[in-house]
Amino acid sequence: MSTRSNIAIETKDGKIKVVYCHSDGYIGGVGKTLVNNYKNYDDVEQLINGGGISSLGDNLLETSYYCRDWGRENEDKPIIYNNEFCMFWDMTGATMIEYIYLFKNNDWFVSKSSYINKKLLPKNAYDLGLCYWSKPENLNLKKFKKELSYEPKMTEKDMIGKIGSMLKKSFDADNIQVQGGKLPSGKEVN
Repeated sequence: MSTRSNIAIETKDGKIKVVYCHSDGYIGGVGKTLVNNYKNYDDVEQLINGGGISSLGDNLLETSYYCRDWGRENEDKPIIYNNEFCMFWDMTGATMIEYIYLFKNNDWFVSKSSYINKKLLPKNAYDLGLCYWSKPENLNLKKFKKELSYEPKMTEKDMIGKIGSMLKKSFDADNIQVQGGKLPSGKEVN
């Protein structure tokens, strides 16, 4: 139900730090938010150092982190790769991640996942199809202008929140935690 993405930064020593972001990963969502609000190395590094993200906000306080806001301690740190190639190699076959955003050389780049249907593979292929990544392209390219100006009527985070609110009316509200929401103190979400 969500457009999943990874957000990465090339560190000063050439390594790649990556975190998962669950909601609104399309270019007009996460991509636009990154381009408009996370414009320098220090801001991007702070964002990524917070660990896995449920939903990206315009600043760190508006960003919903799995560890800080949901109590998921195992999602408190980014994954670190030796270089960009290692990150993409590790992502091979990751069909659930649709976009990878990479901050390098003081600019944002995006890579989109694509899929080759099994019908196009040899008959002896033991797979449902193959997922691959495009080479990262600078988000400042003219081709992304329309997507970066997109104004959704409702974000995925907002839609999930509305569904959660409807469920709370019918079920015990203490047992429902809405994606992108903050946990009441002392509670854990499994």
